[in-house]
Amino acid sequence: MTIDTKRLTLRPFQMSDLNDFYTYAKVEGVGEMAGWPHHRSINESKTILKSFIANGDVLAIVHKQTDNVIGSIGFHKKPFDDDDSQYQQREIGYVLSKDYWSQGYMQEAVSALIEYLFNDLSIDRLTCAHFTHNHASKRIIEKMGFTFVKDDIYVSQSLNKTFKEKKYVLYKRDYDDQKRDNT
Repeated sequence: MTIDTKRLTLRPFQMSDLNDFYTYAKVEGVGEMAGWPHHRSINESKTILKSFIANGDVLAIVHKQTDNVIGSIGFHKKPFDDDDSQYQQREIGYVLSKDYWSQGYMQEAVSALIEYLFNDLSIDRLTCAHFTHNHASKRIIEKMGFTFVKDDIYVSQSLNKTFKEKKYVLYKRDYDDQKRDNT
């Protein structure tokens, strides 16, 4: 699976992405915004990269101009609420190199992934969450048309911390209505 946008390519990770992955994942503050500690060694990144490849539900975000991996975007099967059984759903999660923050890259990647999941994989519902202090992620989620559902607590075992988070949902029917209204 490969998804192209104007500036990005979203594609499965490869072991050859290890150095790029480690370059952004080792920066303090990047992983912590998503609930995991920044990487302390390239071996740690290698272990995680192998899991991305094996699971197949995390894509590399590749900057077309530089051909470097600048982030990741996942679409995980993860329980959300009591209505889960009636939906084909995925939870979207993402992280981006600090060098590319506030330039519209993540919005571009999330928009393309949403389009792919709804139209090519026939997903009914997408969920997403952000920590209450992550205002950039909140803006992306809201721009993509997600609707706030509830406040929750996220427990990060790797950081040994809990975070207040806000959870959102986007149904395919609402997404289709938004697209129709914007044309």
